[in-house]
Amino acid sequence: MAPMKRWAARAGAGAGALVVLAGGAFWFGGGYDRWATDRALTSACDGVLPADGIRAALGERRLKSFDDRSEGGLDDPATSLRVTCGIGREPGENTGKDVGEGSVTVTVNGVPTLDREDRRYESLYPQVRTGSLPPAPLGQGWTGLVATDDSGSDAEATTAVLLDCVPGRGDLLVTVEANVDHLLDDSPFDNPDRRTAFARIATETAANASRRYGCDAELGEPLKTAPLPVNEDEYVAPADARGTCAGIAARGKTVARAWESQRGTAPYETCVLGDTRGDTTHVVTAHYGPYAEGALHDYVERAGDPDVTETGRRSGVLPNGAYWTTADCPTDAGSAFFTLSAPRDEARTQADRTYALATLKTFAERSAKAHGCAAPAEPSAPTDSSGKGPS
Repeated sequence: MAPMKRWAARAGAGAGALVVLAGGAFWFGGGYDRWATDRALTSACDGVLPADGIRAALGERRLKSFDDRSEGGLDDPATSLRVTCGIGREPGENTGKDVGEGSVTVTVNGVPTLDREDRRYESLYPQVRTGSLPPAPLGQGWTGLVATDDSGSDAEATTAVLLDCVPGRGDLLVTVEANVDHLLDDSPFDNPDRRTAFARIATETAANASRRYGCDAELGEPLKTAPLPVNEDEYVAPADARGTCAGIAARGKTVARAWESQRGTAPYETCVLGDTRGDTTHVVTAHYGPYAEGALHDYVERAGDPDVTETGRRSGVLPNGAYWTTADCPTDAGSAFFTLSAPRDEARTQADRTYALATLKTFAERSAKAHGCAAPAEPSAPTDSSGKGPS
């Protein structure tokens, strides 16, 4: 019996060793990382994230979720849908090298926002972080945009997709903000494959969210590429502008450069004008859908000022000195909201005001026409008792 017991003990020890080895292989072979990543991706953001798409953008290292929140619904009469989550890389372990940091934050918003008073002191929708340069329309059948903001050792990009849901359901805005350390690549968003991988997170999340929340929107095509927004050195003379700055006149040394994107179906468009030194002198912006709603909220409601449109006014000057005008858009699309600001402006002369109003008029008319909206109201600048207008 003793030999049998010794054999059984050795067999048990061998089986235990195999279990340990198998567990070690699972752990060090990446099995646990894949399991943990799968669990994070399938549970975050109500399960609407594209797991394969996020892996393609952030790599195969272990990923973790953070700031996972969900409230409301498209069919909720009081609380708008708002789902937010983040996915980021875990630090490299036992590798002896820095894999760099990388994360995406995904937000799914129902449009319009119903509980605006509850959100008075915050933005209704994620901001388009473009620095000072225009975003690019996403195209390929999608109403959306791509914006990048390279600074220092980090690279940031925003991709936004707006879905037109079936009648009675409102709309859906999906926003993906990516932040990637340059250690991963010399130029993360200049790389078309990487840029497209991040943009696909937004379009694939939008497709999943449309099904998940009963939006049933008409979707665009699977992304084959993602546009690269204009760079600082890619300016043109105003007379040569053919996109969002088309038709805007130059003005001596003050307005000698224009940064623009192509016309498309983006719900947020800008034209940036600058002087001969490259300093920004005017920024003209078109806001549609949630961006129009959000702009009015940020410009007026959060500051505690009266709604500039409540009195029936269709154009004028905002409390911050920016000129604005509106245009009626197709049913259920709301009104478009156009603004012109002068970041480096000081005291405005009559000539300054005349040029600014003419620039806003040209920009708004062309943008509204491209989006199928009515002609905007004539931009105006009410004068004070001295006749000098806003300063």
